[in-house]
Amino acid sequence: MREGLVGIEIEGRGDVVLARLTGELDVAGANRTGERIAEAVPTSATGLVVDLTDLEFIDSSGVSMLFGLARRLGSRRQQIRVAAPPRGPVSRVLEIVDFERAAPVRPDVETAVADLG
Repeated sequence: MREGLVGIEIEGRGDVVLARLTGELDVAGANRTGERIAEAVPTSATGLVVDLTDLEFIDSSGVSMLFGLARRLGSRRQQIRVAAPPRGPVSRVLEIVDFERAAPVRPDVETAVADLG
């Protein structure tokens, strides 16, 4: 499914919800994408992995959405991990805004899911 320029797929991996984002996460789709992801995480889930491996672009709205998800899940005592390849454009943005203070960023989905397991 697409929200603006961002594509989103959500699936379960045991007790973890995996949200895979593709395309561009910007002001056109960030709010609705964040709502869809949050609604897809049941209270019974251990946590959420947001896969940004195939995301080409993220702006401040997308970054704000990620911080919002981290706060929301934290208030429910659930964990969040973000998967973003090192040295990619999305990873660079997450470094600049010091996203690691909100949630760990892992190099790939498998590592992020295992981190929650």
